[in-house]
Amino acid sequence: MSGTDPDDLLHQGNRDLQRGDWSAARAAFKGALHARECAEAYEGLSWAALALDAGDEALWARQNAYRMYRKQDAPVSAARMAMWAGKDHEDFRGEMAVARGWRQRAHRLLKGRAMAPEHGWLALFDCWGALSEGEDPDHVQQCTRTALIVSEACDDPDLGVLALAMEGLALVSDGRVDDGMQRLDEAAAAVLGGELRQPIWELPVLCWLIFACERARDFGRAAEWCEMMRAAAERLEHTASQGICRAHYATLLVCRGRWREAESTLSEAKACFQASWPPQTAETTIRLGALRRRQGCLDEAEALMRPFQWHPLAMLGLAEVALDRGHLEDAADRVATYLRHIPASNRLGRAAALELQVRIDTATGDHVRAAQGAEELKAIASAVGTRPLQAAAHFAAGVLARAKGAMQHARVCLDDAVAAYERSDTPFEAAQARLELAAVLTALERPDRARAETVRAQRTLERLGARGWREQTSTSGSPLLTPRQVEILRLVGQGMSDAEIASALSISAHTVHRHVANILLRLDAPTRAAAAKQAATAGLI
Repeated sequence: MSGTDPDDLLHQGNRDLQRGDWSAARAAFKGALHARECAEAYEGLSWAALALDAGDEALWARQNAYRMYRKQDAPVSAARMAMWAGKDHEDFRGEMAVARGWRQRAHRLLKGRAMAPEHGWLALFDCWGALSEGEDPDHVQQCTRTALIVSEACDDPDLGVLALAMEGLALVSDGRVDDGMQRLDEAAAAVLGGELRQPIWELPVLCWLIFACERARDFGRAAEWCEMMRAAAERLEHTASQGICRAHYATLLVCRGRWREAESTLSEAKACFQASWPPQTAETTIRLGALRRRQGCLDEAEALMRPFQWHPLAMLGLAEVALDRGHLEDAADRVATYLRHIPASNRLGRAAALELQVRIDTATGDHVRAAQGAEELKAIASAVGTRPLQAAAHFAAGVLARAKGAMQHARVCLDDAVAAYERSDTPFEAAQARLELAAVLTALERPDRARAETVRAQRTLERLGARGWREQTSTSGSPLLTPRQVEILRLVGQGMSDAEIASALSISAHTVHRHVANILLRLDAPTRAAAAKQAATAGLI
């Protein structure tokens, strides 16, 4: 291409970008640069490299384009390259501080300039990186409103479609699911209708649709969009997006009890990220840790998630592991840390933490705070309306009612939870709810149905491959005990006092006392001696 006119090559490269032929565009822009170095060719090369997941090349081209635009005294174009250089640092290298620095540079370059599309794109970039469980939906909506105004004033349809989709995700996170999904559906219609100038932008729109469905626990709808995104990512040859759809599809498979398929899908996602966006491999590792926790492999789950304990998903995952082990203080601390980083406007981001908080608070005897958490969760479930969230609210109410001794009310709530979990095809949660229900039925002196619920739960756990949980239910009977509770119960059976147990386990006597109280409640035993006798009969001692 060295003998071809560089202006012709520039035009050809831009046409190839419009057609989605990234490799041809890359070759054309490289040919133009070989003939004559110019900012426009560097910028064009950066878009082609971005679409091909060539992160280092994209960043190199952005920085050269920025340098040349600055020399040409073209501050708006330089700002465009600065904001995208920041996005590349974030996506390909995980360098958040560097990304913020580039965005701040873009803000300074655009300050006082006449309205241009770059003002809207920068508004999106200011909240793009926050589209996680810890986002502030109010802040996102402010940014997207700015972007929508700019898109209309500057006739930039790509900016408008992305802003619409991002606002929809923020509304869903805020619990306004109907309003949010309407915006996301409209953005998806624009994508499917061919309104985008750059085809690559259909991928983030589909991404955010999947995120929204997952947060609302609309698993059926999420699966459909995962399939559509997978096809689009393969058609556009975008490896990172293939990883994203696989990672989130794996989560759906985990919820539906298809654990072997989920594990292989997570491996595929990790391979995609390693080849394109290495920082994203952290999320696949955390999701694998969450699967291991469901399987009852707590040590492995903790080992996988602990290196990323700063990540919101890992915070909750490690809190669940701590709760399963009976380490209530650790579990409470992690949930509190998570909730401190989640604004009140992110209602769906708070839902999973509230489920855990209710269980922790009932275990520690803080029924007032448990009731507050259960009420907030109920309000979120009512606003969203999906069955898995409603089931979670019923389960939390049942756990609280049982802890307060309101067994008939607990039975009703847990019956509703089991039914909702079963209808939403979430078998692990259904099994856990059945075990809790079995304990309540035992307290109500309905042993036949208690045994039936336990057997059904055990069969489900057996089918899923939940080895650790299956072993506990097979020895401890219908009321599920945590590993720490079993450990303390064995020492109680040896006649040790709370102080002696605390010394042996290096925990406080207060913690031991709390565990013993919960053991008596779960076993429906009136005294320590009765609990020890029941444990001996069950084969725990």
